[in-house]
Amino acid sequence: MLRKLIFVVSAIALTLVACGRQVTPDRTGTSSQGLQPGQMQIKFNTAGPMNFTGTWYVMVLNTSGTGTEPYAINGNPQQNWKDYSFEILVYQLPGQASPQAALFEFLNQQNLGGGTQKTAYGPLTYNPQNLQLNPNCNGQQTQLCVTVDRFLFAGLAQGGATAAPSASPSASPSGSPGPSPTTQPFAGVWFINWFTVSPSTGAGAGGQVIDAPGLGGPNDASWLPPLPPSHNYDTATSFDAPWTAVAGWPQVANSSAQIAGGEVLNNP
Repeated sequence: MLRKLIFVVSAIALTLVACGRQVTPDRTGTSSQGLQPGQMQIKFNTAGPMNFTGTWYVMVLNTSGTGTEPYAINGNPQQNWKDYSFEILVYQLPGQASPQAALFEFLNQQNLGGGTQKTAYGPLTYNPQNLQLNPNCNGQQTQLCVTVDRFLFAGLAQGGATAAPSASPSASPSGSPGPSPTTQPFAGVWFINWFTVSPSTGAGAGGQVIDAPGLGGPNDASWLPPLPPSHNYDTATSFDAPWTAVAGWPQVANSSAQIAGGEVLNNP
């Protein structure tokens, strides 16, 4: 489905039941635990040990203020990357010593014939201190954590991306970026989603979505994280918001690609 996806290249104990998934919630703490002011941490949990060369792990953020979830089914040029603002992809190429995190931004670009089209830019260059990856947060190889300085996103949204349109994770960005992209809106209330995708090679990097939250899996366009009092993440507040997969979600054959849950911690 997302063959042209520019995803370039994440837990906890759980038991599987015949009717679906049942998981034991991850232990939570205070949202500021281990986080500096202005930092957010996103956790990605899988049913089995993660395999970063065989499965790529994607966290998509909608920071635009539209108030809608970024779904996997909309993550392609045909759907104009609807509700996609930023993407963090965790992957490992053959021969690499450890997993890497790549950052992308989705910006509207003026078409020569009029109108706009959203384009993915990246992988973007960033200070490693502003985006830190721990590929084994829980010591069981079933959870990864990405800690980000939220101002990294704000700076990109206000200033636009400097890299060319997305290229393969195995190569540096190349080609002409074309007309200058327009600055995207940036709000304080975010929506976040989690996907697993198949690795791919070549300039059209990315892969087909394997698993996504919700009853519809990769085709789901209704799931929202069950977060009180609403389904979004208010970055002006301190929170620790875990969620887990529920019984009845579709099963995937590869446990390293089966999403078991996630968590977002924030220190305003």
